[in-house]
Amino acid sequence: MKEQPEHNLLLRWLILTGLIAFALIVAWNEDIISALFSVDQSKICWVIALAYLLVTLHCARRIYNLSLQTNLSIQVDDIIKNEDKLELTINDEEVTINSKVKLPDCFMTEYIRDLHYRYNNKNNTEDTNSSSDLIDVYESRLKGPQEIGWFVSDMMLKLGLLGTIIGFIFMLGSVANIADFDVSGMQKILKHMSNGMGTALYTTLAGLTCSILSATQYHMLDRHADELIELTRHLTQVHVIPKINGN
Repeated sequence: MKEQPEHNLLLRWLILTGLIAFALIVAWNEDIISALFSVDQSKICWVIALAYLLVTLHCARRIYNLSLQTNLSIQVDDIIKNEDKLELTINDEEVTINSKVKLPDCFMTEYIRDLHYRYNNKNNTEDTNSSSDLIDVYESRLKGPQEIGWFVSDMMLKLGLLGTIIGFIFMLGSVANIADFDVSGMQKILKHMSNGMGTALYTTLAGLTCSILSATQYHMLDRHADELIELTRHLTQVHVIPKINGN
């Protein structure tokens, strides 16, 4: 992993959130937000907005945790690479290098500890050069909490499409109730049709926008998680496993 500022992921997410907040302020000043909720007769925009707020809070928590894990894992990477030899000592879940340097408690340290347990308790027939199954478990643990975010992001898009259908139903319902083609009747019909079209368009806009923004945040999370997995895999395969096998 290239050298990056501390809490690089968190800083990038804060920049993105700041841009989104600025866009919301502009939309509020242009009365787009008020029109969005007032025209929508289905109230689906409220559901989408609430879902996006919850997703953003969940994403903020995950981004802080992952950013912290990355910082600590980079410290572990630097500690191990600067050691000429590697002797692991595990005491009460704490990992110590060469009986003097304690590794920070983080994702990478947990993985190294499990590797140590695995290779110290391996069978003679076990392939000691293969650790892909263990790294897959850690990858699933690291990226698993993001699955709910991707699910909600997809649901927001579908809610927007549902609002589109409901809006067209409102439009067709107003046309189906035509009794007389007088001027006042046509004015009411056009008003109902415009409300139905507004519901269709605004719910689609809300669903698409919130889905795209939430997917962008979770893409940042998944990409950073992949980088942490790559860093862990490289360190253990090059600097840890050969020395564990050599002990």
